[in-house]
Amino acid sequence: MIFGIPSTTQAISDETFTISTSWFSFFQNLWRSTRAALDVRLGGVLNINTSSISNSGTSETDLISYTLFKDSLTTNGDLIEIDAWGIFASNANNKTVALKFGSQTILTTGAIAANGGSWHINAKIIKTAATTQEILGEIISSNSSVSDSNTRTAGTQDLATDLVIKCTGTSGTASTDITQYSLIVKLTPYD
Repeated sequence: MIFGIPSTTQAISDETFTISTSWFSFFQNLWRSTRAALDVRLGGVLNINTSSISNSGTSETDLISYTLFKDSLTTNGDLIEIDAWGIFASNANNKTVALKFGSQTILTTGAIAANGGSWHINAKIIKTAATTQEILGEIISSNSSVSDSNTRTAGTQDLATDLVIKCTGTSGTASTDITQYSLIVKLTPYD
């Protein structure tokens, strides 16, 4: 007997035989409710996105983003780790890369004239209460204009709501001055 695994876009029906969601969304929602109801503590990679995105124009542009669903961090000590990286265009334009968690900026380069080179941001977010987090963000770059640094932030995001994790890019002059190549989000529950 051979069973096929449905594709992530194949629709399924609910108990009233109404098409309701895709298999992927169904199992994601099932996992989220089971984890919360049973207090299950399994972690792992929540997201890997390697779709390269560049800034557009001179306004702040959302690059790669991921929505951390509400109640993903259920216990004080649960940890989200974020890895993001990309490149600066080879020109003398001012460029800014920032990492954001919900409404807070975790880390920003500020406007720098980074002429080429790559950048890598790593951040760790630890739940300390329902609306507080301990956050450490760090950036390293092959461009000497970017100061390798660590930044500690007192997080104030409400973890009972969906929160967007994203990098943004801003150029003072042109599109494609900043390109992000990857965003990885991992969950490590506190046991």
